[in-house]
Amino acid sequence: MRLPRMIALGLSLSAALSTAASAQTTIVFWDFFGGGDGIRMKQIVDDFNKSQKDVVVNRTTQTWGNPFYTKVHTAVLSGQTPDLMTYHLSSIPAGLQKKDLRPFSDADFAAAGLKIGDFQSNLVSTLHSDAKNVAGADGIYGIPLDTHTFVVYYNKDLLTKAGVMGADGKFTVPVGSIADMTKALQTIKTKTGVTPIALSSNQDSGSIWRLWYSLFLQQGGSMIKGGKLDLGDLDTKGKVALQTIADWTKDGLITKNVTYPAGVALFTAGRAAMGFNGNWEVPTMVDAKAKGTLKFNYGIMSFPALFGGNSSTWADSHELAIPMNTKTPMSADKLKAVMTFIGYVNKQGGLTWAGGGHVPAYLPTQSSAAFKGLQPNIQYSVTSAQQARLEPNVPLFGVGGPVYDAVATNFTPVLLGQATADVGIAKFKAALTSLNK
Repeated sequence: MRLPRMIALGLSLSAALSTAASAQTTIVFWDFFGGGDGIRMKQIVDDFNKSQKDVVVNRTTQTWGNPFYTKVHTAVLSGQTPDLMTYHLSSIPAGLQKKDLRPFSDADFAAAGLKIGDFQSNLVSTLHSDAKNVAGADGIYGIPLDTHTFVVYYNKDLLTKAGVMGADGKFTVPVGSIADMTKALQTIKTKTGVTPIALSSNQDSGSIWRLWYSLFLQQGGSMIKGGKLDLGDLDTKGKVALQTIADWTKDGLITKNVTYPAGVALFTAGRAAMGFNGNWEVPTMVDAKAKGTLKFNYGIMSFPALFGGNSSTWADSHELAIPMNTKTPMSADKLKAVMTFIGYVNKQGGLTWAGGGHVPAYLPTQSSAAFKGLQPNIQYSVTSAQQARLEPNVPLFGVGGPVYDAVATNFTPVLLGQATADVGIAKFKAALTSLNK
């Protein structure tokens, strides 16, 4: 009698475990985060999974940029989508045009323990504007994680040696105009013998785009009027921005014909006095300093205002989004699990995510004492969030999108001295006009 009873108990336990396992909801999550971002998102996912009994997130990292968005669109067409994904705010207009995104309702926000008013207002207003311009109706198609923007990494030792920076990490010479900045860069080059600015200026269209767009914006330039593409400012303000970068390149004030990793390496090795890059390279600096491989004192500042005090600077935002899937719609239980995770990422994971250099979009984290004490982020984060200007909200723009190819094809020859700024701008205009049809 004893053996059958043990067998029965074993079968009963097995059935219970099977029921528990089947009750667990698995979220398929796609992101495009590598480097420091990837490390931090992995930590957030791992921490969430440890905190849950009934929900588990299965995270897969896809290739950043255009390959990611192409794969998402293919998944939507086939009905084989992830349950949740990351998205760039700049890419949402293109995503809406392709009908790849599902809107978030008030009930969805409530399920996550969030309110739309919890997030940075310029990101929210852009999301609303995207929906109206492209989808034809108001709505929110992404929940913001952050603002990431263009900043200046600087070698305090070299800039002090050049006599352009004080012990407080502030410039002691004027840098409020292109002429002033050019003079300061020439002084740095002469007195230190290194290239003043590290930028992957000829082999990375993203970096060229961010610098050019910042200089264009600071002149009051715009490529959108009345919700539509308008390229009139390119002939004047666009040309000035491109000519500035070309002049700096010709004079050896900015690195020439280097890859993105090489641009970062030149700065961290002390072979460039400043690095113009995104705030996502903060982990590179923090880790290098902690390991002792960074041999100089560094700081980070917001991108300077170089045209009459206008400090507008290129920026983007990472979102959490749900793919549209009309063939195999998400169940109510799955949606509840997804929203639970989204709430966790913003509320419990916000400070971890900020460690990647980004400015949290969730206002309670952004205003917290913990974030305000986070170094080196606090050196630039508040000002940079205020200066942030998002990309034009029409579908041809966005990370890894057609505009990146247009920049590479038409701006690079100008920076290499193979074409004039007039020619580069004329061809850029023609490319955007063609892409916008």
